[in-house]
Amino acid sequence: MKQQNLSDVGSRFQLTFPMMQVLGKELDLSPNFFGVRTNEDGEVEYVKIIMLQIRANIPKNWKKEDAAEYERMISQYFHFKYNSSHVTPLAMSLTYTGDEVVRTGLTIFPFIGVGFAIMTTFSVITIYYSSSLLDQWTIHKVSEAVLGCVCPLLATSSALGTLFWCGFRFGTILCVTPFLILAIGVDDAYLQIHACMRLTAEDSLMTKREKIARMLVEVGPSIAITSMTNLLAFLVGIYTPTPEISLFCAGNAVAIGFDFIYQITMYTAILSICENLEMRKNATKRKDSDLSFKNEQFTVMLDSYCDWVANAYTHLLVLFCFIVYIFVSIRGALNINIILSPDKLVIGDSPLLQVNYLRDQFVLPNYTTVNIFVNNPGNLTVQSNLDYMNSLMESFESYPECLGKKFSHYFVRDYESFRESSLEELEMMEDEQGESNRTSLEPFSKAAMSDFLAWPEFQHWNGFVKFDKNGMLSRFWATVSYHGEGLGDFQVRRKMLNRWRATADQFAPLNVSIFDDYAPFVDTLETILPATISTSVCTLLCMMVVCFLFMYNIFTVFVATLAITSICIGVFGFLSMWGIDLDPISMACTIMSIGFSVDFPAHITFHYFREGLHDPQSTPAKRVARSLAAIGFPLLQCGISTILFVLCLLFVPTYMGEVFVKTMILVVTLGLIHGLFIVPAFLCAFTAIHETCFSSAKVKNSQSFSSLAKLFSWRISPSTSDNKISA
Repeated sequence: MKQQNLSDVGSRFQLTFPMMQVLGKELDLSPNFFGVRTNEDGEVEYVKIIMLQIRANIPKNWKKEDAAEYERMISQYFHFKYNSSHVTPLAMSLTYTGDEVVRTGLTIFPFIGVGFAIMTTFSVITIYYSSSLLDQWTIHKVSEAVLGCVCPLLATSSALGTLFWCGFRFGTILCVTPFLILAIGVDDAYLQIHACMRLTAEDSLMTKREKIARMLVEVGPSIAITSMTNLLAFLVGIYTPTPEISLFCAGNAVAIGFDFIYQITMYTAILSICENLEMRKNATKRKDSDLSFKNEQFTVMLDSYCDWVANAYTHLLVLFCFIVYIFVSIRGALNINIILSPDKLVIGDSPLLQVNYLRDQFVLPNYTTVNIFVNNPGNLTVQSNLDYMNSLMESFESYPECLGKKFSHYFVRDYESFRESSLEELEMMEDEQGESNRTSLEPFSKAAMSDFLAWPEFQHWNGFVKFDKNGMLSRFWATVSYHGEGLGDFQVRRKMLNRWRATADQFAPLNVSIFDDYAPFVDTLETILPATISTSVCTLLCMMVVCFLFMYNIFTVFVATLAITSICIGVFGFLSMWGIDLDPISMACTIMSIGFSVDFPAHITFHYFREGLHDPQSTPAKRVARSLAAIGFPLLQCGISTILFVLCLLFVPTYMGEVFVKTMILVVTLGLIHGLFIVPAFLCAFTAIHETCFSSAKVKNSQSFSSLAKLFSWRISPSTSDNKISA
């Protein structure tokens, strides 16, 4: 307009910031203009961001879905159809945000196929390697390997279908469930396959029925322990206060239940069929060949390793390393940050990331509003009630960060100005006409405020006030504006929200409620830490009970529980040092890690316990050697395949995928270290201490020194055939 040399432009408006002059009236531009640069006269020269809030009244015949579709169409138009070389529009609404979160989860979902291909390929290769060593390779092993990966996916589809049929909603975090169940379920398949091969190597003339029965006796309890503990871990997680975590745990719990059923029924039947075909094909071969390891080097290596693990000096080294590891993990866990932002819920190419960045960097530091909802204002006609209400607003406006009263939206101030003008006009009419036109309407009734709310300058206040059925003011909404460089930071906003709520609590008779866009995230985070701790403790107690039911040995259960606790602390601490914050996503992964960490120590402790029942006179080193011979290779298979499997999630740039990958890598790595090294060392050490201190053969004092010497000189002689691990 100025470039057109209009002579009356200056008298009509002045584009100054933050207050603009229009026909002699001030208009507040601070809610809309951000990144403003002005000249010496205070006139606006440059604006980086203009934020507009579009509000619409919903038609009477519209449903919630219609309003959501309306918001969705607006966002799609500006993001995909609108084309301009001057401005870049970014439309954000609650509906669009939800759509982006769903799109993020669905982007992860197709990579299940990639992960499945990686898992099956790895399974076939490793099973080919192990079966070739035992001279048991047939083409049917491919079927066992592939179908061992199919069963967990069938369990996941059955679980999710059942949940949706029962009325559960879909959540983006459920897209992680297939990855988790496949990683857990394949472990059980590996145990069953290797148990069958080991039994065939021991007795090639064993019937199919005997082989399947003995396989279930050997690995069935171990599978049941891990399945039940995983199931209980997620059942406990259902009762967390965060809805998404509760949904995630419900989906995983049902899926694990289906997977256990499928493993001991359908997959066992598949193994039975494959074993039957293999026995027919290789009947002659089994009679004429001696099934043993092709390379005795593995037996020697295992004996030497168990000899080293059983040594007391190794126990001291393990204890020292374990203490250092626990100290570092606890220190990392104590330094974890509790932060949740919308950026963590969407994919890397989402427009919401740019919207949130601009909002945090430019909008919130310059203009942050608190929404104040007064649900019980009382009769404001009474001056004391009105003064009490005004003191509420003045309390919020007394903050050092407050922009001032003229930036607040409080209808009472405009209404009082309107009433004063109206009364002056009435007084003038009374003087001219000589009669009274005053009404007896209460000032804050719907009838008395009708003219005020119909006035063009004050029509917007219709969205801020509500009246009851008697036409009296029942509720209203006000806003107060703040500014400050730190208001874009989540922790500062969190403290500010708590201050607002404390101020609202001081006016309890008014029933004041505070709302802020960040409030849902802050309220969620307030419950995360106590919920994580309580859930973890309850889960560990449940695992202790399950382990004791199957092993009924306090010593073995203690080692297993100690290992599970150690893995969980390590995962939590190292996630913090790896740059992961404590939020609902990482909390869900923590619960998941508790359940998944059971697999590694539970298998080794159960087999160690079982070997002690079969041969009570065997040394601890020999029991560890037999346990590792039974489950060592399947544990390595499971760990490596799980890591390879979850790495495919990194193809999608999402925070959820990043947290899941890092958690699984830590769980598997720490689980393997505990299952193959720390737990065997602890089992040997505790057994040795028990035998040294409580064995009846050590009662005499004269034998105490020789016992201690024996403790520090435990060896497994490689030349002794009894101590070797035969086929």
